[in-house]
Amino acid sequence: MLSTLKKFQIHFLLLAVIIILGILAYLQSGWDLVQNGFVQGIKILWRELPLLAAAFLTAGFLQALVKKEFINRWLGAEAGIKGILLACLGGGLIPGGPYAYYPIASALLKSGAGLGVLIAFVSAKNLWSVSRLPLEFAILGTTITIRRYLITFLIPPLMGIFAERMFGKRIKNIRENVDL
Repeated sequence: MLSTLKKFQIHFLLLAVIIILGILAYLQSGWDLVQNGFVQGIKILWRELPLLAAAFLTAGFLQALVKKEFINRWLGAEAGIKGILLACLGGGLIPGGPYAYYPIASALLKSGAGLGVLIAFVSAKNLWSVSRLPLEFAILGTTITIRRYLITFLIPPLMGIFAERMFGKRIKNIRENVDL
């Protein structure tokens, strides 16, 4: 678990970044730009709040509903390639951006998923996202989109296998150092 000191350090760092950006905005255009930045940040927060709430509630329900035995059997380190391929499939099919899938990845981690499964899930979400396909076909065209998918097709499972073989034994230590 992240210690209180580490959490404080992260919060302090974020506060420092906000202050520096505020000073830069003030130096560039005065209080109007500082106020504009603040208002824009609040608007983004307000717009994304329902998605954040849904993602965290989904992750919470996953942790509560999915039994550790199920995770260990299907997505744990013992699941092997089967778990990695299931994670790839799940990552490619799940809609939404990082606000949606990182809380789910966290729930999987807490519930006992293997490191290779987590790496495969996140990698597949970023490379195979089915929800992005219509836009990608429309903007980039059929040829580029199909080639991109063919080129990246093996990357998520290979990354999952590599991560599990190289670092899978450290998953307990990883869980201890992540604030779940």
